[in-house]
Amino acid sequence: MGFFEWIRDHKRLMLGTLIVLIFPSFVFWGISGYEQFIGDGTHVAEVHGRPISRERFEAAHREQLDQLRRMASMRGQSVDVSILDNPAMREEVLDRLIQDALLQRQMLASRIYVSDLRLREEIGSIPNLRQPDGSFNLDQYKALLSSQGKSEFQFEQNLREELALRALPDALGSSGYLSNKVLNSIVAAQLEGREVRQRLFSAKTFRDQLKPTDEELEAFFKQEAKRFEQAALADVDLLTLSVKDLIASERVDAQAVKTFYDQNPQRFGEPEQRRASHILLELSGSASESDRAKALDQAQSILRSIREGKDFAQLARQFSKDSGSAAQGGDLGFFGRDAMVKAFADAVFALKAGELSEPVVSEFGVHIIKLTEIRVAKLKAFERVRGDIELQLKQETAQKRFAELAESFSNTVYEQSDSLEPAALKISRPVIALKSLRADGRLQTAAGEPGEKAAIHPRVLAAVFSDESIRLRRNSDAIEVAPGVMVSARLRSYEPPKSPPLEAVRTAVAEAWKDQAAMARARTEGERWIETLRKQLVELDAAKPSDPAILKNPLLGTLFQGFSDPIVVSRGQPTVLDQDSLRAVFKLGFDAKQRVSGVTVADQGFRVLVLESVLPHDEAQIKSAVPVVREQLASLEGRLLSDQYLKYLRAKSDVKTFPARIAPAANKP
Repeated sequence: MGFFEWIRDHKRLMLGTLIVLIFPSFVFWGISGYEQFIGDGTHVAEVHGRPISRERFEAAHREQLDQLRRMASMRGQSVDVSILDNPAMREEVLDRLIQDALLQRQMLASRIYVSDLRLREEIGSIPNLRQPDGSFNLDQYKALLSSQGKSEFQFEQNLREELALRALPDALGSSGYLSNKVLNSIVAAQLEGREVRQRLFSAKTFRDQLKPTDEELEAFFKQEAKRFEQAALADVDLLTLSVKDLIASERVDAQAVKTFYDQNPQRFGEPEQRRASHILLELSGSASESDRAKALDQAQSILRSIREGKDFAQLARQFSKDSGSAAQGGDLGFFGRDAMVKAFADAVFALKAGELSEPVVSEFGVHIIKLTEIRVAKLKAFERVRGDIELQLKQETAQKRFAELAESFSNTVYEQSDSLEPAALKISRPVIALKSLRADGRLQTAAGEPGEKAAIHPRVLAAVFSDESIRLRRNSDAIEVAPGVMVSARLRSYEPPKSPPLEAVRTAVAEAWKDQAAMARARTEGERWIETLRKQLVELDAAKPSDPAILKNPLLGTLFQGFSDPIVVSRGQPTVLDQDSLRAVFKLGFDAKQRVSGVTVADQGFRVLVLESVLPHDEAQIKSAVPVVREQLASLEGRLLSDQYLKYLRAKSDVKTFPARIAPAANKP
C-alpha cells in the first residue's frame, strides 16, 4: 500500500492527529500568534491595518543602496555599498516607509494636491537637466529615467506623490522663528573671543623614560587579554551565480541582431523634435469668464508687441509665469510631441519654423508660442545601435538563464551540502578559494597582520562565521546579495580565536603598556602643575582681590615656562586647539580656581589651559551675522518641529512592525 493510499484510508486517524498537534498552539500562543506562525510573512509592517509588503521594503532598500552608489560615482569615488547594508540602514528604510504611509494618510485627509506646473518646476530644478544655454535637456531626462528603470509616467507620478508627502513637513520646516534677544545672545556667544595660554604635556616626553617590569607586563597582558587575542581564521570556498557573468559568456548571432533591428524600427527611430519658446500667462481651470477674457486680452496685447518688433525673449522674462523657462527667454529646448500636454503640442507641431501661435489655452494657463527649430524624424543607422542590440539580446538571454539556474543552484548547494563542486558544474562557474579569512573580512598576512579586504559580501561573511557553519561545515544557503547575484559559501577549515602566550607578543604588549603609562604620566604632571598654579592664584587673589593683571605677577613667572604666548580662540573660527580643548576653554572663569583647567588629548598627552582675558564683542560684527544665523537657526527649529510632528503622528497611530522580516537573509532566524 502506497503512502497516499494509506492517508486516504485513514482520514479520521489523520484528522485526529492534526487536531492534537494544532490545539496546543492555540493554548500556548493564542490565535494571533498561531496565525503569525502559519502566515506567509509577506509584510514587514502595518499602518492602521494596511500592510507594507516585504517586496516594497526590499525595493526601497535597493533604491537607497543604488542612490548611495550613484552619489559616490558623481563625486568620482568608489564605495563598497554592501558595507552599508546593515541593520541600522534597514531600520531607517522601514521607518521611512512607515513615515510615508502616515503622511499619505494625512495628505488624503487634508486633500493636498500637486499641480502640473509645480511638478514641472521640480523636474526643471533637477541637477544636470539643463543644457549650457539653459534649455531643458530631454535626452538627459530620458537617460535619468532609464537609469532608474522607470517610465516617464511612473517617475512623474512618484515625484508628484513625494512632493505631496513633503508638503506638511516642509510647511513646518519653514515656520521656525527666534526672537532678536535670543539671536543676539547666540551670535554673541559664537563670536566671543578668549585669550588663553596653553601647554601640552606630551606623552612622548615620558615614553622613552619608561620601562615595564615583568610583573607590570604580566598584569597588563592579563587585564588587556582581548586586545592581543589572535583573530579567528577560516579557509572558505565561494560560488557565485550572477547575471553579469552569464552576459559575458553569451554569444549572439549576427543575423539575429539584424533581424531584431529590421523588426523593431520604432525602437530605433528618432522621432521629430521641435524647439520652441513660450510666454505663459496665469489662468486657473476654475477661472471666471471675466478672468479668462482678461488673460486672453493680455496675450493678444503681448502678441501684437512681438509682431511689431518687440523681443520675444525679453517679453518672456517680463511676463511669463513659467519659472523654469522665463529666465531663458521662454526657451523650452527640443522636445517630442508626447513631452507636452495635447493643446500645447498640437499648436507647436502645426507651426512652421519662426512662426508664432495664436494664444493657446492649456491646464497650465495661456501660452504664446514661437517655434524656433525643427529636427526631422529619422532612423538610427544599424551600425550605431548594433552594440546596444547585442547587449540587450545578451541581457534577455542571461536573465532567462539566471531564472532557470537560480532554483537549481539553490537546491544543489542545499541537497549536496558537503561540497560546492556539484553546483559549480551545473552553473559552469569556478569555485573561488579564500585562505586565512578573518571575521572582519580581511585576509591575514603571513606575518599574522590583517591584510587587504576580501571580495566577500558582509551577509555571506556572517553566514560563514555563524555558529551553524562552524559546527556543521556545510554549504550556506544561496544568498541573494544583490539583484541578479546569488552566492553560496562553505567553510573548509576553521581556527577559533586564541590568546597567544605573552612571549609571542611581548614587544606589542610592551609598546601598548608604554603608551598607556606615558599618557598617565603626562596627566599626572599636568594635574600637579594645575594644583600648584591654583594654590598660588588663591593666595594672590586673597592679597589683591579681582586683580585683572594677576597672571602678570612675577611670582607666577617660573610656572609659565613652556607655555605658549596668549592665543585668541572663538567658537566660530578655526583654531589650533582640538574640539575637546576648545570646549574646556569656554568652561574657564575668572575665579582663581576656575581660571586654569586641563584636558586629555587622545594619543598626544595632557593640555593645560589658562584664561588670560575675554575679548569684548564687536557689535558691528554681531549685527551683520544676525541675519545669516537667524535663517540657519530658524531652518533648524523648523526641522525640529517637522521631526516632532512626524513622531507625534507615529505615536498616535496604530503601527506594527516585524523586525525579523527585514533582516538580511543570512541573519534571519
